[in-house]
Amino acid sequence: MELIRIQDTAHPYSARAWEIYEQRFPLCEQRPLAEHIKALDDPAFHYNLLADEGRLVGLLSWWDWEAKDGTPFRFGEHFAISPDIRGGGYGSRALKYLLGSGERLVLLEIDPPVDDISRRREQFYMRNGLVTNYEYNHVHPSFRPTTEPHKLLIMSYPRPLTPGEFREFQRFNNERVLRYSEIK
Repeated sequence: MELIRIQDTAHPYSARAWEIYEQRFPLCEQRPLAEHIKALDDPAFHYNLLADEGRLVGLLSWWDWEAKDGTPFRFGEHFAISPDIRGGGYGSRALKYLLGSGERLVLLEIDPPVDDISRRREQFYMRNGLVTNYEYNHVHPSFRPTTEPHKLLIMSYPRPLTPGEFREFQRFNNERVLRYSEIK
């Protein structure tokens, strides 16, 4: 499986990847397409397609940055495997790209584990070394004025977050990630 960084919408897989994105994420977690295209020009944003043997497998996007104290972070914003090929080990293989070589503190958001699907998702990440940071109250702001913010949990790798690291994530998310939304 290969990771293909996309920096414009000209790639032949772009339209199908956007379909997967719209299918796999609730509207409140979807960046509008016009804002997504703007984000592609941001050097901190990594929008990647996952391909295997000439076919699109999924998508994986993240943001890389360094805090003022030099701590390197990576925020895994969107991660989805095509629904018609889930269960083939692609998720675990793709997650290795997100986790990298361990030099960055990796964060991602998950729904609170309240049903079978959300519990399995959390367990998948835990099996792959991530830790759920239950102690932090994280509300994901919406990308659109028509949807409401909602509570999510933060998972991290390779260890739990300190309060200062959580505040740094919130700062970056509010100042940089949400710059590319319909809410200004």
